[in-house]
Amino acid sequence: MRTILQFIYKQHNLILFLLIEIFCLAITIKNNDYQNAVGFSIIEEFSGSIHKIYHSVYRFINTVDENKKLAHENAFLKAKLLNIANINENNIIYKDTYDLIPTNIVFANVFSSNNYIIINKGKNDSIEADMGVICPTGVVGIVKNVSPNFATVIPIINVNAHISARIKTNQYFGTTNWDGKDFKYINLADIPYHVKLKKGDTVITSGFSTIFPEGIEIGIIENFDFNEGNDFYNIVVRLSTEFNKINHVYVVRHKKKNEFKQIENEIKNVR
Repeated sequence: MRTILQFIYKQHNLILFLLIEIFCLAITIKNNDYQNAVGFSIIEEFSGSIHKIYHSVYRFINTVDENKKLAHENAFLKAKLLNIANINENNIIYKDTYDLIPTNIVFANVFSSNNYIIINKGKNDSIEADMGVICPTGVVGIVKNVSPNFATVIPIINVNAHISARIKTNQYFGTTNWDGKDFKYINLADIPYHVKLKKGDTVITSGFSTIFPEGIEIGIIENFDFNEGNDFYNIVVRLSTEFNKINHVYVVRHKKKNEFKQIENEIKNVR
């Protein structure tokens, strides 16, 4: 202890200088958008690298089982997405709309209200913000921030996450939201109370954006009721994705996203 104190005393000028430098750097990053973005990117890249090292050691121990599982999931998802098609007036089926980018989770936080996930692919792998993320059992979330080699994902179990969803049996659509309590359940809003519901009904993605294809499972209706004077149900959905178990996920790339956005913007400008 005495040796440490002596060292601090001898080097106090250097230590003070470093502390001031760190403080100035923090102030600069906080108050300038460009520096903030650069700083965030560096922190995200560093954080992702640390988690990647940990994940690599873990996966090395479980290499055989993980490879078998990944191969199975890859085949499953490719088959599932290849069956997603749109039929136009000439009965032509378009199946070439989406790509899947396989990636691994290197960090996952599922026990707070603002949960997030880090995956080990980023800009260098054509991943962009606002891309959907899925796994074989269903929806995972949406890409938020991207660095060259990593990306953060806002999962459906984040209080700020809202995904357009549809009830498979009756085609009524609404929006998901999470109350920050149990990562096994979310709520489905905006379903009018005159609609006939039953426990066990499947909830899927609506396909009303370029983020998710239509028909990716979100979960099943666990329970529902409505308050007097309210026009909409309170619906609890049990998620099909087990967030405390997933390792491999797929980022969904809409091949015609730019064209879709261009048309969408033209319509907004007309209004």
